[in-house]
Amino acid sequence: MPGRERPGPPFGAAGRLARLRATLIRVRDLWRDFTGESAYDRYVERHRRAHPDHEPLSERQWWRARADVDERNVSTGCC
Repeated sequence: MPGRERPGPPFGAAGRLARLRATLIRVRDLWRDFTGESAYDRYVERHRRAHPDHEPLSERQWWRARADVDERNVSTGCC
């Protein structure tokens, strides 16, 4: 209809940049999940929901605790 705006993302250069930015953010998030970098962020979110009365471990403490668990539970096989 005349005079009606089209729904959805913006068009033109601004739209392309917005879609590119959204794609790059998603790729970064996937990469962080793949490499394990986002694990601490997920821990903090979960900890704050489950234990709002005390602070979560620092990032350094959390990675050390995770490494300790990995060292105690060594897997020698593929599964």
